[in-house]
Amino acid sequence: MMQAHAPSTTSPAGASGTPRDAATVLKEGRAALLARLDAPSAPPDISSTMPPAVTPAAPSAVIDAAVGAVSVSGGDACGPRPDALCRATAPAPTGASRFERAYSRLLDDYFRLRFAELRGGHDRVALVAVGGYGREELCLGSDIDILILCGRSIPPQAIDLAQPLFLPLWDAGYTLGHGFRTIGDCVKLAAKDHKVLASLLDARLITGNEALFRELVDRLNDKVLPRRGASFLAWNDEEHERRRSAHGDGAVLLEPNLKEGLGGLRDYHRILWIGRIRNEAGTVEEILAQAGFSASDAALLRESVGFLHDVRNLLHHLSHRKNDQLFLDLQPEIAARLGFRECGNLLAVECFLGRLHRCMSHIKALSAAFRGIPGGPVHPDQPCPEVEGPVVMANGTLHICLPDPEAVTPALALSAFVRAAEWPGSEAPAPDWNTRKAMEQVLLQSLSGEAGALSGADVGAALMRILASGKAFPVLGHMDETGLLPAILPAYAAARDRVQFDGFHTYPVGMHTLFVIRQLEALATDDVDPFSALWRGGCLGLCEGSVTASPPACAQAEDAARDRLCLLLAALLHDLGKGGADASHHSEVGAEMAMQLLAEWGAPPEIVDDVVFLVLHHLLLIRTAQRRDLNDESVVAQCAGTVGSLRRLNMLYLLTHADSMATGHKAWNRWTASLLYELHGKVANMLRDGQLAGTQTAQAIVRTRDMVRALVRERQSSLHYTPETAGLYLDAMPSRYLLAMPPEDIVRHMSLVYQLNRDVAESRRRLPEDRAERGVVVLEGRPLHGGRDSELWEVLVAARDQSGLFATIAGVLSLHGLNVFGADAYVWSDGTVLDVFHVTAPPDPLYAKDFWGKVRGAIHFALTGKLSLDYRLEQARASNALKHKVPSVLLDAVRRPPEVRIDNELSDFHTVVEVFTPDRPALLYDVARVLQALQLDILFAKIATLGNRTSDSFSVRTVYGQKITDEQQMDEVRAALLHVVSQ
Repeated sequence: MMQAHAPSTTSPAGASGTPRDAATVLKEGRAALLARLDAPSAPPDISSTMPPAVTPAAPSAVIDAAVGAVSVSGGDACGPRPDALCRATAPAPTGASRFERAYSRLLDDYFRLRFAELRGGHDRVALVAVGGYGREELCLGSDIDILILCGRSIPPQAIDLAQPLFLPLWDAGYTLGHGFRTIGDCVKLAAKDHKVLASLLDARLITGNEALFRELVDRLNDKVLPRRGASFLAWNDEEHERRRSAHGDGAVLLEPNLKEGLGGLRDYHRILWIGRIRNEAGTVEEILAQAGFSASDAALLRESVGFLHDVRNLLHHLSHRKNDQLFLDLQPEIAARLGFRECGNLLAVECFLGRLHRCMSHIKALSAAFRGIPGGPVHPDQPCPEVEGPVVMANGTLHICLPDPEAVTPALALSAFVRAAEWPGSEAPAPDWNTRKAMEQVLLQSLSGEAGALSGADVGAALMRILASGKAFPVLGHMDETGLLPAILPAYAAARDRVQFDGFHTYPVGMHTLFVIRQLEALATDDVDPFSALWRGGCLGLCEGSVTASPPACAQAEDAARDRLCLLLAALLHDLGKGGADASHHSEVGAEMAMQLLAEWGAPPEIVDDVVFLVLHHLLLIRTAQRRDLNDESVVAQCAGTVGSLRRLNMLYLLTHADSMATGHKAWNRWTASLLYELHGKVANMLRDGQLAGTQTAQAIVRTRDMVRALVRERQSSLHYTPETAGLYLDAMPSRYLLAMPPEDIVRHMSLVYQLNRDVAESRRRLPEDRAERGVVVLEGRPLHGGRDSELWEVLVAARDQSGLFATIAGVLSLHGLNVFGADAYVWSDGTVLDVFHVTAPPDPLYAKDFWGKVRGAIHFALTGKLSLDYRLEQARASNALKHKVPSVLLDAVRRPPEVRIDNELSDFHTVVEVFTPDRPALLYDVARVLQALQLDILFAKIATLGNRTSDSFSVRTVYGQKITDEQQMDEVRAALLHVVSQ
C-alpha cells in the first residue's frame, strides 16, 4: 500500500539566518558530503539506527546530524560468526543510510528553493521523487529520478519549469531521470509496466501541489495494486532469476555487484515492494513486523543495507562515476576507509570482503524468507505440529521447534542438518529464518564446555553422513551460512575468507571448497565424459583393461561409494592449509591437518590414507600438465611413481577436474582439459603396462613411420612430394617428434617442409649462401576445436635452423596480440626446425588467412633486420599498460618476488628452467631471448598464466646437446632471467 508523505515547507537558511539560493545550497551541501567521504574513519557514537524524520533547518545541519561518520569501526553488527578474531576487528555498520538520507534531503532543499524561485503558476504541478530518490536512499552516483506530476493534462507552465529547474543540475554533472506525466498516464503505465509500478511504490512528494500527489496515491491503491499484485510478484521472481543469471550471487563472488547481484540492494528493494503490494505499509521495520519478523530481524536488515550503502558510496566516490561492480583494485582502499585492519592471518581487505559477503548473505536470506518461499518465518501464534522430536521437516523447510530458541544446541543443529541431507527427495530442506537465527545465536558461544558440545567423533560421523548423502553442497552451504561449519571445523573458519588476488580465482577459499563438492556431486547426473563415468563407479577400483570399464568389472558398489566419500572428504579438506600465514605450501600443511582431523573423527585407516594422499597431491596432475613436457617419458614416469595405482590416478583426475572447474573459467578450458586428458592417458598406460620406454617406444616409432608411409601412398595424387622424399623426411625426424605427433599431422607437416625447401632453393638463386636461409619461413595457423570460432589455435612455423628463431616467433605473436599457452621446438637432422605454438584465437577469425600472412611477414622482417621487435614491443607495452596493469595496491598486499628454478632431475634429457613472475606482455619473448643469448636451445615451453602471475617452464639443452651441469653457468642463467623479468 502506498502512503502519501507530506513535504516539508521549511526553507534552508545560512548560519546567520539569511535565506540562500538553490545553487549555493546545492554546491555547499555537496562539498560537505564529499568531505565526509574523504574524512579519516572514526568510530561513531550513534545510539539509534535511523535519524528521525525531521524537517531540515539547513543543509549543513542536515549533513552534520544525518550523515555522521561514513567510515567507521567498532563491533560486528552484521550478524554472528564464530571466528571471534575477525569479529573483534570488524567495523560496525553505519546503520540507517545516513549519507543517503542527507544527500536526498540536500536535493529536496534544492528543488524546493528552486521551485520557489521560479514563481508563476507552478501550483498546478507537483515534484515527486521516485525510485531510490523517493526512498531517500540516493548514493553518490545514483540517478536522480524525479517526476513532474500534472493533473488531467500537462500545462505549458510545466514545460517552462523544466529547463531552469534541471539545467543547473545537468551543468553540475548530475544524472537526471525526469519526465512529465499526468495522473492518468502514471496509472496506465503502472498497470502495464512493472518497472514503472515499482518506481511509483517509492514515490515521495518533494514540493508543489499536494492534492495531485494524494490523488495519484489513492488511484494507484484503488485501481492498480489490487489487480496487479499476483503479476507483480511473478515479475519480481523473474527479475530475481535474471539478476542471478546476469550478476551471480554477490554473497560469494570476489567482485560482487552491490546493487543487482543476489544479496545486493535490489533484494532489499524487493522486500519493500512486495510488502507494499501486500498492503503492509510503513517503514521497513513495520513491513517486516506485519509479515511476522522480529525487531532484531529488521535491525539486522538495516545494518546490512547500511553497510552496503557505505561501500557503494565509497565505490562511486573512488570510481568518479556510478559503478556497482566492486572490482578488486578498489577494495583495499575502501576497506581502509571503512576502518578495517589485518586480523590474524587475514589481510584487511579479506576481512572487509568477508564482512561484505555475510551482510549480502543476510539480505539475500531475509529477502527469500519475506517472499514466502520455503525458509520464511514461523509466526509465534502458529504452534508446531505434533511430531516426535524438535526437528520438523515440511514443505522443503527445516524447522527446530522449541519453546525457547536458546535451547538449540550445536549437537541439535548438526543432527538437524544430517536429517536434512538424508531426507527423501531431490532437494534438501533449508532452515527457515527463525531456525537460522537460533542456530546463529547459539554459535556465538563457545562450543567447548557447553551443553550439547560436539566431540571429534560426533563431527566426523555427521560430516561423513552428509557427504555420502548426495546433497552435501546445499547442506554444507546452509551450515556455512549459519556459522555451524566454521564452528565445528576451525581450520575451515581460518581459511574461509582467504582471497587469492590473482585474477584467476573467482571465489574465496570457503566458497571455492563448497563449489568443488558441488562439481563432484553434479557428476552423478551430468554427462561429462569421462568424469561422470568414473564418478558413478566406472573405474575407481583397480582393474585391468580400459580405464572406462563399468562395474562390476572394476569394483563393487560399496567400493565405489567409499571412493566417492574419500573424494568428497578430500574436497572439503584440500584447501584448509591456506588459512595460515603462508599459503604457498598449503598442500603439505593441508595434508597434515587432514590426517589429524580424520584421526579425531575416527575414520578407517584406508580412508585416511587416500584422503591425505589426495589433499597432498591435489595439484600434481594440473601442475604437471601445465608445466611439463608430456612427451618426456621421465615426466610421465615420475607422475606414475607418485600416484602408484590406477584407482588413485582416477580419483586424482576427478578431484583435479572439480577443483579447476570451481576455481573459475580461467582455470578450466579446452587447452587445460586436453593437457589433463593427455597426461591421464599416458600415466594410466604406464601404470597398466608397467613401462613406456624401451622396446615399446621403439615399436611406437616404427608403427608411426609405417602409418605415415601408408598415408603418403594413399594420398599421392594430392601431395606435391613423392614417397621417396617422404622417406628422406622421416629419416631426418627426431624420435621425440615421431612419438609426439599423430601420423595425420606428420603428413601435413611434410607438405610445409616441402614448401620451405622450395622457398629456400629460390632464395639461394638470388642471395649469397650465408644469407639465403635467413628469414625464410612457412607458417600455418589452424583452429584446434570447433572450427573458426575455436578459442585455441595452433601456429606451425617451418624454417631452417637459425639464431633467435624461437624468441622471434614468440615476440611477433605477442606483437599481434596473441597469448601463448605452450610451444614445442623440433630440430630435424637436416637442419629443418618445426616450432609449434598454441595460442589464443586471431582477432578476426573470419579473415584468419590474411592475419597469418601478416604474422609470417613480420617474422621474416624481424629475422632479416627490417623490424625491431624490441622497439615495437616497447611501444605495444606502453599503449597497453592500463589493459595489462595489475593493481599495485593488491600486488603490494600479496606480492611474491620473481623466482627462477633450474632442475636437472625432472627430465632425463633436458634441464628444466622454470620462471615464476607477474605476467606482462611479451614475457615469453624476453625470457626466450635471454636463454638463446646464453647459447641454450629451447626444445619445449609451457606457459601457465594464473590470473596476473605466470609460471613458464622451458626444457633446454646446451649447444652441445647436454644438460646444464656447470654451477657457474646455472647461476648466470638464473641471474640473467631474474634481471629481465624484474624490469
